[in-house]
Amino acid sequence: MKLSEIFNALASGELANLHLADSANTIFDEKKEIVLRSINLGLTDLYTRFYLKRKTKELLVDKSIMVYKVDDVECIEITEVNLGLDKLCLNMDYHLLDTNTIKLFDYPRDKETLLIEYKARHKTLTQQDIDDDTDVELPASYMNALLSFIASRLYTSIVNQLDGDLNESNRYAQRYVQEIQLLQQQGIDVDDLHQHTWFNQRGFI
Repeated sequence: MKLSEIFNALASGELANLHLADSANTIFDEKKEIVLRSINLGLTDLYTRFYLKRKTKELLVDKSIMVYKVDDVECIEITEVNLGLDKLCLNMDYHLLDTNTIKLFDYPRDKETLLIEYKARHKTLTQQDIDDDTDVELPASYMNALLSFIASRLYTSIVNQLDGDLNESNRYAQRYVQEIQLLQQQGIDVDDLHQHTWFNQRGFI
């Protein structure tokens, strides 16, 4: 989906009462960066909870080295490891030293290929993405959850400044939790289009 679609949905719905948009339901240009920060936070939470982006890294092993690291800032956690044609088992063939680092239990054969699959985070959106109306890496099925997350954060921030009622923020927070539960119950996951259907569940941030 385009970034402008998210802005337009917020302007005509969740953020309509926060004076962030004009009468044509368009978010003011000077307010878009404020909203963008919450969009990024919402994407981070969803990408942490669900397997929304999968990446792989190939490493040529050295028979004298047992520790291997995925040097990618997008890496959230390693999910699968293959050595040559063999799929390795966690805690039997290797264990995790960190979310992006593994240690093999046995020294590998020289020049074999280690294929590491990992859950990856989203691209951080910037002002340039607003200008370019970039594509946001999020399936449409996650749109309602994202909008509820953004609304909860912005209502908390702006209503606090106005010394207003925080109930609206709480309602959107509850709606976000409900949307997350619905997605989990339906088994909706980007990687479900490939081969994974499991979720990594965490508490609401």
